[in-house]
Amino acid sequence: MNNEEITVYDDYKINLYKYPRINTEKENTDIIIIIFLMHEDFLKKLAISFENSLKYYHECKEYYYIFNFNKIIRKYSAQEIMLLIKNTNDFFRENTKINIQLKYLNNLLLIDQIFYFYIKNKDFYINLYDALEDAKKAYFERRDFSYRIIPPIDFYNISPKIYNAIELMEIHSYTNYLVKRKIIKDLPIPKYLE
Repeated sequence: MNNEEITVYDDYKINLYKYPRINTEKENTDIIIIIFLMHEDFLKKLAISFENSLKYYHECKEYYYIFNFNKIIRKYSAQEIMLLIKNTNDFFRENTKINIQLKYLNNLLLIDQIFYFYIKNKDFYINLYDALEDAKKAYFERRDFSYRIIPPIDFYNISPKIYNAIELMEIHSYTNYLVKRKIIKDLPIPKYLE
């Protein structure tokens, strides 16, 4: 059982137990990448919901997005999304002390807090998905590729790490293996809510 393999591409395979690389400097970032790849479709739709809400808000058209996070569900209108993001950003800009910011967050619904932090950090996961595609192209074109993963500080206290194309491709294949077997770890909640 210990020699079970996962196909990365063609005849290139990795051992099922290669990732996450336990007791290495990349263990935590491997886990972060795996978790965010497990939820790629959900997070891409979430990022698009923000873009759509911005567009429809400025066009004065109706738009709704149903945010379902670990069975906590809320339906947002474009106006609600824009106000939540704008008001929270404005408050944080004007009030830089963490205890004041935490009091503000405590006055928001839990689902609003989670929604806000996932929208605020959308560049992290969208850039990760883009980097994976770039890694595949670079690898097969025989070009050097490296990607610096910087875990969002709203979720983690982990230092950045550098990944090459083959590492990202292997982690992606490993993640697909897990998802096909319905082994899916929940997305993290913002560390301020723990």
